[in-house]
Amino acid sequence: MESRIVLVRHSIPSIEVDRPSIDWSLSVAGKAAAIELAKYLSGFRVTEILSSPEKKAHQTAALIADRLALPICLDSDLREHGRSKVGYLARTDFEAGITRLLEHPHQLTFGDESADAVFNRMAQAVARARGAQPSGDLMIVTHGTAMSIYAARVLRGDPLVFWRSLSMPTAVVLNANEMKVIDVPGTPADR
Repeated sequence: MESRIVLVRHSIPSIEVDRPSIDWSLSVAGKAAAIELAKYLSGFRVTEILSSPEKKAHQTAALIADRLALPICLDSDLREHGRSKVGYLARTDFEAGITRLLEHPHQLTFGDESADAVFNRMAQAVARARGAQPSGDLMIVTHGTAMSIYAARVLRGDPLVFWRSLSMPTAVVLNANEMKVIDVPGTPADR
């Protein structure tokens, strides 16, 4: 059986406009949705969950890991696209920034790193994980933009279309050149 990569977008955070998004915690609804998503993730051959160290991703990973009785390994290369200096933006401004980032992947157009830089570090994290665990499936809890950049390049798809399609939380299973999406019914798409 060919190994798969299960990319999990973190669950619904409590948005705190006066705090950096890397410090946002999961909301009550986000915790419930992460627990619900875990029910759909039990059939994979996973020995640990890899996670971004950002709070909302780590909390999502912990809730899933608890339900699946798995350890968590944090990897900073699985973090979200760097945009610490951007601050909180209105939805339209945020979407415009993401659009620029994804349409011009080689350029620094939004935030602190290009889409190419995000892809390179995500690919390195996946390669390290694959080297440490050459068989079985990988489960990676990360963020919407980083996940979109990585998955769209692997699948040769449009990262903006991919990004716009994501809800919170969601899991995307990559198996060779195919993708399967696992959504929790009724969860929103947002940051």
